[in-house]
Amino acid sequence: MKRVALGVAALAAGLTLFSPATSASAATTTVTPAGASPVTASTASTTARWVAFTWKRAMTAGDCRIRPGAKWTLYSNGTARFDARVSSTEGDDAWLMWAHLMDSEGAVLGEIRVDGSSSTKFVKNLPNAYWNYRWQANGRFDPGLFDLVDSIVLSKHC
Repeated sequence: MKRVALGVAALAAGLTLFSPATSASAATTTVTPAGASPVTASTASTTARWVAFTWKRAMTAGDCRIRPGAKWTLYSNGTARFDARVSSTEGDDAWLMWAHLMDSEGAVLGEIRVDGSSSTKFVKNLPNAYWNYRWQANGRFDPGLFDLVDSIVLSKHC
């Protein structure tokens, strides 16, 4: 199964969503534009479908920076995975992030929660200045929202 509907606005913003059915790189710094629908795929009837949102540009907040290529992957079973490289120009920093799931009209559907917690705040400690840290985090969201998610907006602080 595959849905593809990348509109002109999505292409103009440099957005591409990918899944096992496609191979592309993607997105904007904070949100995938309205009008772009996720590409999803299923390789077997027992395999969860998934969609990935990848940021093509760096994201910054205060002294902290996430390098291009940061990615949230959502699975139809309600699990989510974040993978990024993050650094700070100062030691003893922390990157704080909240991931908001949005529908095609820009309405908030819900947030991704930290796996095993009710918190929606993801935190990566950055103890050493100028070190690049790999940040992998697991999250959960209401699986009933999967087919409605059109974009992810990140709120962030450092």
